[in-house]
Amino acid sequence: MKQKISLVVIAFVGLFLLFYWMEDHPENISETNFWKEDWKSIRYIPPKSDWCGVTEPKFAEEEMVFRKISRGWNLTPIYTVSFTKDGKSFSYEANYNVKNSFSELSVLKTKLIEKSTPEIQKSYCLGISSPSLSLSEENGTEIEFSKDKQLFFGKKIGADEGRVSVLVNEEVIAPYNYLIEKFRAPITSFREKMFVTFSDGYLKELSFSGQVINVKAENRAKKNQYNVYVNDWSRTTGERIVLPPDVGNQWESVVKGLKVEFYKDETGAPEFPELTSNSVPEAVLDVTQSEGIKFRLSFFPLWESESGKWRPVRRELVPYFSESITWMKEESFQNLVNAVMKVKSASRYERPNQKIQ
Repeated sequence: MKQKISLVVIAFVGLFLLFYWMEDHPENISETNFWKEDWKSIRYIPPKSDWCGVTEPKFAEEEMVFRKISRGWNLTPIYTVSFTKDGKSFSYEANYNVKNSFSELSVLKTKLIEKSTPEIQKSYCLGISSPSLSLSEENGTEIEFSKDKQLFFGKKIGADEGRVSVLVNEEVIAPYNYLIEKFRAPITSFREKMFVTFSDGYLKELSFSGQVINVKAENRAKKNQYNVYVNDWSRTTGERIVLPPDVGNQWESVVKGLKVEFYKDETGAPEFPELTSNSVPEAVLDVTQSEGIKFRLSFFPLWESESGKWRPVRRELVPYFSESITWMKEESFQNLVNAVMKVKSASRYERPNQKIQ
């Protein structure tokens, strides 16, 4: 009996020492949320030349600011990326890289929380020369980024390839490495190349005006038995008619395929001219989604160069945001005009076994 009691006592002391030892080694804690915040802006600052961390592949060289613009409760936000180059400001719609950054930084997960020391900072290459991300709950024209919410990135944590050391407000944590790894890419990799994007719903309305054309169509799409939207396009200009499915769907398909071919600052871009703020577009395309986002694409006069024919385009997400000028192929613009003309000249479509009134 005494032997059993002794074994119980030894086991209890062993467990106590084990938990005590684990508390002395914070890297052994299970993953926890360092914070849960609804950030509205993120600022990326590239590493300085004297940073002692891993510099290859190299990081994006320009400072960038990401913004999340709310459209109201339960509606998809709009994300933007902006930067300054040669004294000029540029802004574009942001892509999934930026959207993911907001998700990852809003709920910041870590497996390490310990007080920073000069020795730790030196060991992990943490400091003001590190690449960093600053966070803010503001997203206006002028944003104040708190130093307490700036993350300085260093080397990976030990043998854990998925974790990276981060200095934040005098503490060292170990979040996932992909928080900073995505910034080892050109600045253009954070911009949305497709002119019309959406993650849910359907295109509700299309309107084109310009080049002596004025055409508008609406879509009364409904879900089928497979929970997939089926289009039902009607032309609303002139004589209101139901459009043949292939005609309405072709316009929609062309619109969804429109994309940025070049940004003015992109490597390999042709030498494009400057457009003044009072330049008048040749044509305007308005695209309204079922969830309420409205895109406006303004197409400016054709520009020809040795590398081809280009069409300057300004994208707006009405009424939230206006982009800097981008460039698409003239061929893509002409495909759009051709699809619009088919809608303009289409005859009334009669559904099988149903007379259209």
